[in-house]
Amino acid sequence: MIAAAALLALGGAAVVQAGKADPLAELAGYYPRTWQSGDVSGAKFDVTDEVIITPVDRQSADVSFALNIFNGHTCDLQGRAVMQGRKLVFTDPDGWQGKACRLEIWRQGKDLRWSDRDNGCHSYCGMRGSFTNGKVALKLRQPLANAPKRHSD
Repeated sequence: MIAAAALLALGGAAVVQAGKADPLAELAGYYPRTWQSGDVSGAKFDVTDEVIITPVDRQSADVSFALNIFNGHTCDLQGRAVMQGRKLVFTDPDGWQGKACRLEIWRQGKDLRWSDRDNGCHSYCGMRGSFTNGKVALKLRQPLANAPKRHSD
C-alpha cells in the first residue's frame, strides 16, 4: 500500500493521493493563448491571453487573468480564490452595479473553463469585456515557472 502522494508532471504538478486527483493541482499552471484580434477600423493584430493559477495551500490559489477583447478592450483580474468542490472560486462582494463578483474556474473535458454567471465581475473589464463562458485549451498549459512575473505598482 502506498502511503505517500505521487507527483505527476503535466505542464504543472498534479498530486494524486489514495487514487484521487487533487482538484487544485489539476487547475494549477500558466495558460497562455495567442490569437488574432482586431478593431472597428478593420485592423488585425495578435494578442495573448494569460491565465495563471498558483496554489497557495491545498484549498486556495492566487489567480490572474489578463484577457484581450475585440477593439483593444481587456479584462484584468488578480486575487485569491478558494476551492469549492472541484471549482476554484474568486469572490469580490463589491462587484459591479450592486452584484457581487463570483468567478468560478474549473476543468471540463479538454478545457480550463471560467464563468461569471451574473456579470458581477464586469468591473474588471473594459466595454466589451466579460468573464462569462470563457475557456482555454488544457493543451496550452505550461509550468508556473514559465509565467511572467507580475509587478505591483
